[in-house]
Formats: sequence, C-alpha cells, structure tokens
Amino acid sequence: MTLKWKYILFTVLILIVIISIFFCYNLTYQERIIKNDDIKRVELITEIIKNGLLTIMLEGRGKDFQKFLESLIAEGIEEVRIFDIYSGKILASSNPAEVGKEIHREDKEKLMTQKAPEVFSHVKDGTTVYSMLVPIENNIACQRCHTDGKALRGILDVEVSMKQTLQRIGELRKRTMLFSLITILSLAVALAVMTTLLVNRPIEGIIRTMRRVQEGDLSVRFLTKRKDEIGKLADALNRMLEELDRARKEIQRCHLEEMRRVEKMATLGELAAAVAHEIKNPLAGISGAIQVIYEDLNDGDPKKEVISEVLNEIERLDKTVRDLLFFAKPAEPKKIEVDIMSTIDRCISLIKPKAEKQNIKIEKQIEENAILKIDPQQIQEAVVNIMMNAIHAMPSGGTLTVSSKKRDDHVEISISDTGEGIPPEGLKTVFKPFYTTRHRGTGLGLSISRNIVEAHGGTILVDSTLGVGTTFKIRLPV
Repeated sequence: MTLKWKYILFTVLILIVIISIFFCYNLTYQERIIKNDDIKRVELITEIIKNGLLTIMLEGRGKDFQKFLESLIAEGIEEVRIFDIYSGKILASSNPAEVGKEIHREDKEKLMTQKAPEVFSHVKDGTTVYSMLVPIENNIACQRCHTDGKALRGILDVEVSMKQTLQRIGELRKRTMLFSLITILSLAVALAVMTTLLVNRPIEGIIRTMRRVQEGDLSVRFLTKRKDEIGKLADALNRMLEELDRARKEIQRCHLEEMRRVEKMATLGELAAAVAHEIKNPLAGISGAIQVIYEDLNDGDPKKEVISEVLNEIERLDKTVRDLLFFAKPAEPKKIEVDIMSTIDRCISLIKPKAEKQNIKIEKQIEENAILKIDPQQIQEAVVNIMMNAIHAMPSGGTLTVSSKKRDDHVEISISDTGEGIPPEGLKTVFKPFYTTRHRGTGLGLSISRNIVEAHGGTILVDSTLGVGTTFKIRLPV
C-alpha cells in the first residue's frame, strides 16, 4: 500500500470514528426530543378526553360515556377506556367488546406503582404504544349523583400508537446515516485529490529524480515553486545533488591524476628495473675488484681507508639496486614455519653495530614466542628497514624498543624509537614510494616493508608524536 492510500485510509478511519460519535449523540438527542414531544401530545390528548368526560358527567349524561369514547378513535389513538379501580372491570371503552372485561395486567401493575399520572410505553399485540392512566376523582360536583362515598369514580386509560414516532425516528436515522456516508465519501475524495496534488505527485517526482541519479545522471534537478516542506525538501535534494556532482567531478579528476601518476610510476619502475639490472652485474664486478685491491694493501697504507670508503659506497649502491629491483618486481614469499623470536634476534644483530655507533640502546620485550608461517628473509628485510629508519631518526642517540605480543589471530611486532617524530602531514605519505626526509636513500624502504607485510596477509600501522618518537606496528596472522 502506498503512502498516499495509507494516509487516506488512516484519515478516513479517524473521520468514521468522529462522525459515528457525533451521529450517535445527535441521533440520541433527536430521538429524545421526538419522544418528549409525543409524551406531551399524549398528555394533552388525555387531558382533553378527561375534560370531555367531566363535562358529560356534570351535564348528567353518564350514559353517553360509551358513545363519547367510541367517537374518539382517530389517527394515532389506539384505545380509550374507563375501568373501576375497585373491581378491575372495564366500565366503558372505545372498543365495545372490552366492556365488562378485566383490565390488562400491565395497567394494574403500573397503576399500583405510579405516584402520579405519567406516560409510559409498553408492547400490545406486538405493537409499542404510549399509555397514560389518569384517576377520575369523585369531587363535590360528582357527589350530587354518586353518593356511595368512593374517592375515585374510575381510571381513564388512554393508549396512543407509537407508529408515527417510530417512523420519524427511522427516517431520522436513515437521513443521519446517509448524510454521514456522503460526508465521509466526500472527505475521502477530497483527501485523495488533495494528497495526490500536494504530496503524491511531488514525491513521485522526487523518486523519478533519484532514479535518474541512481542511473548516474547527477545533472538532473527537481524543480518546484512551492515554499512548504516539499519545497524545502526539493531545495535540500538539489543542493545534495550539486555537492555529489561536484564531488564526482573532483573524484574523476583525482582518479585521472592518480592514473597518470600510476602510469608514470610504472614506467619509472620498468626503467629503474632495467637500469638496476644493467648496473647490478658491473657493480658486483667492481666490488670484487676493489675487494682484491683492499686485501693486497698493508694495514698502515693510507690508501686502505679510501678503498674501505669506496667499498661502503658500493655496498650502499648495491642495496639501492636491490631495493629498486624488489620494488619493481616483488618476489612471492616462500613461507615456512619460523619462530618470531629468532627472526627478531637476527634483525637486532644486523642493526646492532650501527646502533652502537650512534649510542642507541636496544631493548627487547617478547611476551610470548609464536610460530608463524612466513618468509623469514622478507620479514627480516621489512623489520630491518623500519629499524634503520628508527636509527636514522635518532642521530644523537636514544632508545630503540622492539616488542612482540601474541593475540588470538595475529602477532604484533612493535618498533618504537625516541626520535624527533613524524609530522601529521608526513604520516599520510610515509609509505609512499620515494618518500624520504633524508638526503641519502631512495625512500623505498617503508614502501617495500608494507608490500612485504601485506603479501603475508598482515597490516602495518604507524603512530608518531613530534618530539616524543614513532612506533611502527606489524601485525602478522597466526
């Protein structure tokens, strides 16, 4: 069910409840008025008949009672009778066949219980009628003829049909119900039209707009001149689409720039790999030749120190060539089961001489040894690269802390230094290739370390505070 019909159905249900309550209240009120009018009419008819009877009695025409009552049968009047309260016999009646018979049991009961004459209703022969029992007192005028000393000469019983009253009530109910039904239908139609024009059509327009957006058309706009909530919604939607369109264009621009940069990097990588490959073999030959010359020189020869410096530079060039080759064509890890403590110990032994030269203290904190399936050479290279960065960050000495913690699904290796730290803007680019803050180095160390860790299904994180130090965390799956 759509929102439109839910709203109409809910509103119509509320209207039905409200109109039903009003209908019941109004109908009850109108019925009470009609019944009160009829009761007054019955009282008036009874009073007229009683006065007529008294007139006949005063004129001494008591024998004319029966004829008078028979002449009273008219529209609405069912029966009129006079009965003796003492014997219970009907003395005179508009229906001659009743004369001399016992009065009805209902009349006896009502006569015994009523404190004063009142109109009451009862069912007679399947028809509801109004009745009123009025005593005819034996007053002074009557006592001229009736000297038996009785207080009452009889009881006047007038019965008036309720047929006309019930017809009026039935017609009132029909009219009220018909009016209520027409009102509900009219309001339902008005609500449907109003909802369609004010709510449903604008919402359908917004939905069509969003479908076009979903298909990729961010240039579409939902135009409306309305200043209500729908207009505000349309303005918000259009502003959102403008922002999305602007963001998409910016993303496309950045993507194109990134693609160009990737293509450039790929080209540079291929070029670097080719150059490194061409340099590697001659560099190995040069290193071997210089090593022979170095061994032939005497210990006191001043040329030996120069040759030693040349060998160091050749070693640095060789490492740069190896980094370029690994970055251009990373090798697949050859995983074997290795305990992490032995790998960390080898890394520490490799960087320990350089750390001692710079007065750097190395602290090792291994909570629990763990067996991992890794390529020990690649993990060792990744850890050593980070350790060397830490040593370079502490040129005046400090503390290098290496720790290992075993968790349920991974082992975390933390490498912390007490160096100068990395500025916040540098943390975003620290793992990018060729990013470096030193004059020497290729800037490939951390990039290679991240590639190695990710190739093992792990992650590498960095946290740094200026003036306090930097911590790298390597997480490898168990």
